[in-house]
Amino acid sequence: MKLKDKVAIVTGSSKGIGLGIARVFHKEGAKVVVTCRTEAEGRKIADELGAAKGDAVFIKTDVTQSRDIRNMINLTLKTYSRLDILVNNAGYHLSKNAEQTSEEEWEFIQNTNLRSTFLCSKYALPHLKKTKGNIINISSMVGVVGQPNAAAYSATKGGQIAMTKNMAIDFAPDGVRVNVICPGWIQTPLVEDWFSQQQDPDAARKYIYAQHPLGRIGTIEECGYLAAFIAGDEALFITGARFDIDGGVTLGY
Repeated sequence: MKLKDKVAIVTGSSKGIGLGIARVFHKEGAKVVVTCRTEAEGRKIADELGAAKGDAVFIKTDVTQSRDIRNMINLTLKTYSRLDILVNNAGYHLSKNAEQTSEEEWEFIQNTNLRSTFLCSKYALPHLKKTKGNIINISSMVGVVGQPNAAAYSATKGGQIAMTKNMAIDFAPDGVRVNVICPGWIQTPLVEDWFSQQQDPDAARKYIYAQHPLGRIGTIEECGYLAAFIAGDEALFITGARFDIDGGVTLGY
């Protein structure tokens, strides 16, 4: 088990990539702190991961609220007395260009995706220093190659990559590693919603799959296994690195 007895917070872990990471972390022996805004969904996942045995706990958290984030950290320490891994996964996508995006929408995406990465890291770092732990930020290939009609989202995802490199430099002397994962097309509820909204969902799916050299899109569990490797002792000499998990779709982009 790569993460035996480690304590990991995974934000936005009731579905999608966060859920995949939470499941694999549990499989690899970690105590998982499940966080999201919806109590019923969060408790269901925590129960799935062994809350009754103390293997998981749900903490209701809105990552746009500093008070909620501080509470998340404090309750994690109260429950498990330590923190080894922080996964900044919570985020939201807005399909609008810069002209279409309102100031309020811009602020919401910035707060949800980038400011939350800052705040969660800020309040976790004193405790990660004690355990020589690590932070994994979940960005996107959008932050690397761009995406049409995603001005606010692209800005936050690029910001997460840059912030990762900064924190890796700043906190390496404390033994804290910071890395970033950039997923491409992954089988998540958000992607399924996108397919369903297309004029011909089957044709859209075939087109997207065909763009991938591997002939398919990724799974949330594959993202989880990558995160588990980065978080574990096999990756102790890796910090400030960007890990692309996109099935090769951006080759020749």
